[in-house]
Amino acid sequence: MQKKVFFHVLGFIMVAFGIVGIIFSKLGASPIDAFNYFLYTLTPLSLGTVAVLLGLSVSLLCFILERKKDMIYSVIFLFIIGVLIDSWKFLFELLPPEFFESFYVRVPLAGLSLLIVSLGVAITMTTGLPSLPFERLLSIMDKRIHSVRLTKIIIEGTFFILAVILGTITKQLFEQVHVFTVVLVIFTGPLISMFIDIILRKKVKGEMVYAA
Repeated sequence: MQKKVFFHVLGFIMVAFGIVGIIFSKLGASPIDAFNYFLYTLTPLSLGTVAVLLGLSVSLLCFILERKKDMIYSVIFLFIIGVLIDSWKFLFELLPPEFFESFYVRVPLAGLSLLIVSLGVAITMTTGLPSLPFERLLSIMDKRIHSVRLTKIIIEGTFFILAVILGTITKQLFEQVHVFTVVLVIFTGPLISMFIDIILRKKVKGEMVYAA
């Protein structure tokens, strides 16, 4: 159990790094992260706190749709993610602002962050521990719609519209809704699936070696 928790938290650390790295690249964040960022700029709250509050709202919706008591664990993990996001943001802000002005820094940062966040999500999804609220919402909606792709389109499409509205209000739309937003929508799912397959193969291989 301790090993599972360790890898689950490690996955969260990677996810938080990826989220913050993509935001600092200013090439376009995912619809949900862009929405969180614009909401953060409109409030006195920290970015991590905004992410937690949105997650709590999604958790409540998930509990209404599927009344499972283990939702409390998802909420606990959600607070960990919030702290990690603020911690990574603090570390990124220690770097001089000029560092993030060059495309030679921003493009590799965005690409690396995409890989790290995808691997982090894959790790958390293969530990067997309760998933984060958005992953649970995806699972719950998929049971009703019977299409993961359509479910993702509905969730991401909704937050894309909300992000565009908030981005327009803050006049920072193209900082977080840009070309890389499309890249994230297209490639995050396949990358997560690829990393899950790799992790599961290694687990099976490890079990076979252990059994031998």
